[in-house]
Parts: sequence; structure tokens; C-alpha cells
Amino acid sequence: MNLSDPSSTSFELSPPQWSRDAVSLRFEMREAGLTVMPAAGDAFGAITVDLGSASVERRVAQGRGGLLAKALLPTPDKPMPLVWDVTAGLGRDAMTLARLGCEVVAFERHPFLGMLLLDGHRRALQRDDATGEAARRMTVRVEDAHWALARISEEERRPDAILIDPMFPEGKNKAAVKKDAVLLRMLVGEGARPQEDEALLRAALAMATWRVAVKRSLKAPKILETPPPQASFKGKSVRVDRYAC
Repeated sequence: MNLSDPSSTSFELSPPQWSRDAVSLRFEMREAGLTVMPAAGDAFGAITVDLGSASVERRVAQGRGGLLAKALLPTPDKPMPLVWDVTAGLGRDAMTLARLGCEVVAFERHPFLGMLLLDGHRRALQRDDATGEAARRMTVRVEDAHWALARISEEERRPDAILIDPMFPEGKNKAAVKKDAVLLRMLVGEGARPQEDEALLRAALAMATWRVAVKRSLKAPKILETPPPQASFKGKSVRVDRYAC
């Protein structure tokens, strides 16, 4: 599929063996961009990465009062950091930070989710507004950030800060899970991976030059018992733990 050609053909992806939701997914290029949905219908909706979405705009409108800003932005008299979002997903956090002035490298290890993110970034770059300006401060890399952190000496610049947003374990109240989250789990799998999360956090703490932020559901346990977070910033359902490096 040619992401720059809206007329290119669609394709279907068979479910992986480890998926609990044995559903084939269909990717197609629509006017809004590359879109994924269940092949059998739209019961779970569809996902198109939109880096100028209302969700991103709401986060940006919070300014320095938002959880990510509190955790990762320096004081106004200091230069803005280079942030690696090592679990970028749909790119909302990465774009929020870019809109707030950070230079951001967004890593997504899942190739098909990475395709969606690359397409969203491509379309954002074409915009002549604040979203387009922020997109030019953002780089998307479809690769496992573990490997990039292990080869940090090969990078042009070490990240000042690293953001980690581990996949949350499935909640008890399935009815409360948003449709796009259900569809996302169909694509990439679901459930916590505590050993991988721990290894990623340890690597981030070793390689970031300034601080690391970990986004968690409000009642989720810390990934590591030590070191303790320097600070925690809590919202209604999410908290961000900040670690000093």
C-alpha cells in the first residue's frame, strides 16, 4: 500500500494466535487517511490517526497545567527538551508535547500501528497551522525503543527526557472500555507485560539525561519499587510518575 496514494488498494490482517479477539482487521485508505476496522463490520468503530484531533487540542489547551507538561516541561526560562516517547501508540501524547514546544521522537514497535502513525504524521506535516508546525518538531520511528536505547551511542543526541506509557491490563468493567481501545487491543494485543515494562524503565533511567515520566492508570502499581518517583501528578483516571535521572 502506498500511503501517499489515496486510491491504493486495501488489505486485511488475520488475527494473531495470541489475540483473545479472533477478528480479522481491514486497512483501507480513506479520505481522512489510513484507517483500520474489523473486516466483518464497524461494531468496534474504526481508527484513523489524527494528530490535530479534538483530543489533542484539549490536552494542549491545558498548557503547563496538564499532567504531561507538569512531568516533562522545564521552567519557562529553560530550553525545551528533546523527548523520546518510547510507546507512542496513536501519537496523541507525542503530538501534545510537540505542540507545547518539545522536540519529540515517537517510537512505535508494532508495524501496523506504526503505519497508522506514519500516515497521521504525513498528513499533519501537510498542514499550515499549529499542528503542522508541531509535526515538524516530531519524528516517527517504527522500531522497538529497547534497541534504540541499547544503541544510544549511535544517536545524534541523547534524549533529555523519556515518556513511557505501558499498555494497561484489561479493566474489570469491560463495558467502560472505549471502542477505539478495544479495536487497538485487537491490533496489538492486550494486557500488561511487567517484565518488559521494568526493563524499558531501567533502560530509560540509564539513558535519559534529565528525567523520565511514566504514565499509569490511577491505581496501577509502580513499575519499579526503587528508585521511587521524584513526584506524581494525578488526574481523574491517570497519573504520571516522574523520575529524576
